[in-house]
Amino acid sequence: MGLFDKQYLDFSTFLSDKQRRGIVSEFINISGWNWPVEKNRNLVLGQDTAVELGNPKDASTSFLIWVNTPEKLKNGRVTVVGPDLFQLKGKQVPFGKVVIVGATDFDADNSYDRYRELELLRYNIHLKGYMMRGVSQQQREWSRVSIEAVNRGFSFKHLGGALIDEFSQISYIRAVETVFITAGREEVLEAKAIGDDVFRLIGAMNKMAQEMSFDCDTCDYNDVCGDVAELRSMRKSLKDRETATHE
Repeated sequence: MGLFDKQYLDFSTFLSDKQRRGIVSEFINISGWNWPVEKNRNLVLGQDTAVELGNPKDASTSFLIWVNTPEKLKNGRVTVVGPDLFQLKGKQVPFGKVVIVGATDFDADNSYDRYRELELLRYNIHLKGYMMRGVSQQQREWSRVSIEAVNRGFSFKHLGGALIDEFSQISYIRAVETVFITAGREEVLEAKAIGDDVFRLIGAMNKMAQEMSFDCDTCDYNDVCGDVAELRSMRKSLKDRETATHE
């Protein structure tokens, strides 16, 4: 079992429902999807914007899930729930971005450090004509795609492929999938509800690791840890480590 097994199952159910509705497209990442990188001046001004994704006035969600069973994933798959970028030209739309990674050796001792490493990778994307205007601790993401990029054929398969390539460089990652949601506010909020569950688990994990606080009776995440065996194992591992350093 893994920390996000329930959330992965819930999200898989979400995708299956959207597939039945016929609003899902799938691609498999290939090397030919490479897009020019522009790290230093990747600025997309309002007048140069073809598509705005996840504006603060719209629904937005962005989160990471990992599973300890990489064979469940289709490595390199990019899924789009809703229209792709060329179909959204001139629009401001609600947006969801989900990265799912599979590894075989996440455990109570390494999950916190690995999560921190993987979380940073989600934003380490510098594609020409694509600008992340803002991200937040509340698992939102706001980005712009330039008119020039869309006219040249930039799509979610390029963005998803770049993310997959980035995560695939990590030695303990065995499979990566990316999902983008543009179908509408309702669909983004449905995914966000799953992301909120993920965020709650991460909050509990961060509290244990950063504060080294093990007083369950006063912790805001008491109900979360009580329901998730992996968090209880992590708490025990951290507590044993803390005790050992003071002996």
